[in-house]
Amino acid sequence: MSPPTTTQLLIDLVAVILTLMVLSRIIGDNPIFRISQYLFVGVSLGYAFVVVYHQVIRRLVVQPSTILPDPFGLVLPPSLVMVLVLVPFALGLLLIPRIVGRQTFSWTANIPLGLIFGVGSALALSGAMAGTLIPQMAGTVQISLQQPVLDIIGSVVLSLGVIFVLSYFYFTVPDRAGLQRVSMVSARLGRWLLIITFGFFLAGALLTYLTALSDRLEFLVNWVFQVLAFVGRLTS
Repeated sequence: MSPPTTTQLLIDLVAVILTLMVLSRIIGDNPIFRISQYLFVGVSLGYAFVVVYHQVIRRLVVQPSTILPDPFGLVLPPSLVMVLVLVPFALGLLLIPRIVGRQTFSWTANIPLGLIFGVGSALALSGAMAGTLIPQMAGTVQISLQQPVLDIIGSVVLSLGVIFVLSYFYFTVPDRAGLQRVSMVSARLGRWLLIITFGFFLAGALLTYLTALSDRLEFLVNWVFQVLAFVGRLTS
């Protein structure tokens, strides 16, 4: 490993200072930690703006046909391309009254915001259905006697776990003694399964945080040793 240069040490010094500013949150909320928050948010927004400008806005103005590819391989007429480009531009203009605070015309912002939330909700719902719910249902009922014994046991346990968890959210049980007793036992088992699952999620999140903390502490220690080695070379 080559010895660090002065430039590299100065660059790492900035990272060390920012790391210490974030770690200052341990002693409570303070201005140093808030400055690091502002820097992070500002840099993130600046980076996002640059990406949007170069990848969307600039391309939309210079080459609008590249933003609207034709799925059938046909060349779109320039007039149609211009109309399709003006639609999001017009929707963006409808947001301006909400920004400037003109209450008379601020209702116009509800149109693009409604489209954004509607399309976003539809995409999230369809993604959850196609990517999570349907595969989960298919994997739950997929039990075959030709599978190994352990796989069959695992499929049965998975199916029972799904039933127990779903029964925990079933609140309209008919007023029958036997059915209520079965529903209460199933709901209690589902509640414990949820607690265990949330415990695993919490442990995974905690492990991620501890790994990140260990990585930053290792970075600080290595930087201190690099500085000491650099000072030792200068004084020798």
